[in-house]
Amino acid sequence: MLTSIYPAITSVVSGIFAIHVFWQYLERRKFHQLIWSVAFALYFIGALFEFLAYFLTWEYPSNYFMYRLYYVVAPPMVALLGVGTLLLLFHKRWGQYFLIYTVVLSVPLFALGLSTPDLNQNALTEMIPAGRAMPSYVRNFSPLMTIPGSIALVGGALYSYFKDRTRTYCIPIAVGGVAPAIGGSAARLGEAAIFSVAFYVLETVGAILLYWGFVWSARYIKARERRIKRRASLGKQS
Repeated sequence: MLTSIYPAITSVVSGIFAIHVFWQYLERRKFHQLIWSVAFALYFIGALFEFLAYFLTWEYPSNYFMYRLYYVVAPPMVALLGVGTLLLLFHKRWGQYFLIYTVVLSVPLFALGLSTPDLNQNALTEMIPAGRAMPSYVRNFSPLMTIPGSIALVGGALYSYFKDRTRTYCIPIAVGGVAPAIGGSAARLGEAAIFSVAFYVLETVGAILLYWGFVWSARYIKARERRIKRRASLGKQS
C-alpha cells in the first residue's frame, strides 16, 4: 500500500501543475506555458495509471489499453518538457523545431502503441513493466524522444543557470528532470520491490521540483519585467 502513495502524490502534483500552468497561459499567452501544461497533463495520466495499476494490475485483458496508453504518453511527455524548457530558457526557434520533431514521432508511436496486439504477458505481471511489455517496433520510438527531451530539459536549465547565476530556479528544474530519469533506470533493473519504490519516489520528487522551478521562474520573470518597466518609466521622466 505504501508504494501506491507515491504515484497518488505525483498525480495530484502534476494535475495541479497542469491546471496552474494552463491558467497562466490563458493570462499571459506564453507558448512554453501551453507546452508545459500539456506535458504535465501527460505526467498526470501516467502517474494516475500507476496508482490504478496497484489495485487493478496491468495483466488483465481489460486493462491492456490502460497499459498501452500509459506507455505511449511517457516519451512525448519528456520531449515536451524539453520543448518547454528550450522555449522558456534557451532558444525559441530550437524549441519550435523540437516540437515539430516530437509531434512527427508521436503520431506513429500512438498509432502503433495503442493498436499493437503483441504485448509481453509475462512483463505485465510486474508492478512497473515500463517498456518491457511492448514490442521493439514500438519501444524504438521512446529513446528518440526521451533522450533529447531529457538533454534539453536538464541541459537547457543548467546552461541557463551558468550563463546567468541569478536564474536559481533552473536548479530545481534540472534536478527535477534528472530524478525521474534515474527512477526509470532503476525500474528497468528488475522486479525487486526496492526498484519500484525508487522509481515512484524519484518520479514524485521530479514532479515537485519541476513545479517548484516553474513557479519560481514565473515569479523571476514577472519581477524582471517590473524592473524593465520601472527603468523605462524613469528614463521617460528624465
